[in-house]
Amino acid sequence: MAVICVGIAATASTTAHADGPARGERPPDVDRVADDDVHARRLFLTMGAGYLGSPGAYGEAFSTGLRLAVGRRFAASLDLGYGLLNAPPIDEDRWWVIPSVALVIPAGRVTFDFGGGVGVGTASGYASWSSYFAQPFMPTWAVTAPAARAHATIAVALDRKLDLFVRPEVASLLAANRPSLTDTVWVGLVIGFQTRLM
Repeated sequence: MAVICVGIAATASTTAHADGPARGERPPDVDRVADDDVHARRLFLTMGAGYLGSPGAYGEAFSTGLRLAVGRRFAASLDLGYGLLNAPPIDEDRWWVIPSVALVIPAGRVTFDFGGGVGVGTASGYASWSSYFAQPFMPTWAVTAPAARAHATIAVALDRKLDLFVRPEVASLLAANRPSLTDTVWVGLVIGFQTRLM
């Protein structure tokens, strides 16, 4: 009888081990699930700075915003940018607020976003930088118009809450009554970080 009881107990233990992990052990697919979730349904705060250019002009820009990953293949973002351009014989500043959507291609710790959006932007011209600093809200000319932007972003996860990203982009004011592309079109290369909020 004792031999039968020992045999039953051994069989039950073997079956339990085959069906699932012992108590206190991690299921074998936990790490895979965690990896699959690296890019899914997360809200990030983004901050970056970099190059801003336009035909015949060059400068720098600062950008901040929010990025929401929706599943693994799509993302939505809202970006606020501000830049300064040396555009002889004048100087310009530029700001924009543009919501965007993007197709996301995940590749391990790296994600590629390809997207675009439409928002609003402003371009302003000043006689010189001294005029800009003396009266930053009194430009020689200014135009506010709808703005469109296309971007591609490469982000590398440094840990589960922080990514390093590089984002080339091209944008333009739409239906802006300016004679020069310098005043309405710009390209940017932003380098920054995005930190997970939730």
